[in-house]
Amino acid sequence: MLDQLQRGEQAFIVCIGDSITEQNYHLEGKLNYVGLLTERLMERYNRKSYVLNAGKSGDTSQGILNRLDEDALRFRADLITVMIGMNDSVQGEAGIAQFKRNLEQIVTRVIGSGSEVLLLTQNLLDFNIHEQAVLSRIAYPKYAAGVQEVAAATGTPLCDIYSHWCEQVQESTNCHLMLMHDSIHPGARGHAFIAEQIYRYLNILPSAEELSNKLYLQQ
Repeated sequence: MLDQLQRGEQAFIVCIGDSITEQNYHLEGKLNYVGLLTERLMERYNRKSYVLNAGKSGDTSQGILNRLDEDALRFRADLITVMIGMNDSVQGEAGIAQFKRNLEQIVTRVIGSGSEVLLLTQNLLDFNIHEQAVLSRIAYPKYAAGVQEVAAATGTPLCDIYSHWCEQVQESTNCHLMLMHDSIHPGARGHAFIAEQIYRYLNILPSAEELSNKLYLQQ
């Protein structure tokens, strides 16, 4: 996909996932990671990229399987990113095997359609936060590991947001909460962090000159 953009060709990307991918009220009017990625690609490749946000609040791996054709594959995208697992994890450890099977099917169908696929893990949950939304997802770390395992087993590219988030907050609840809107959803800072990890993975981090020019234009 980046090769196409570097050659001056157009590229189309679909980002599918749950409420963390969906542009919604958790951002309080600011862009989430999909919107930030859209802007960064426009800055770098002069409006040659097109990004569709196919996030859906409350979605699961089964939900994505059910709507994959309608919401992603029919667009014949150059790249489809898949970020899922948060809501699957309410099924507990008993649901992990099915989650991984669903994810493998998603990868197989995306590749079979002719699109590239990039798997994304999601943000950390802090179990020091004693809210039902968190406690009902006690198995969530194993679902994040499940995404990592599927990526390794299928040879699928993975941008491991979960591991980077763990490294960033270093088990500090306060540092974690600085990135969050509520106990489950990242806020604007959290989405900026997610976007930065994707930039790094795609090797499209802004240069010092680009950052300097942006600051100048904002003055």
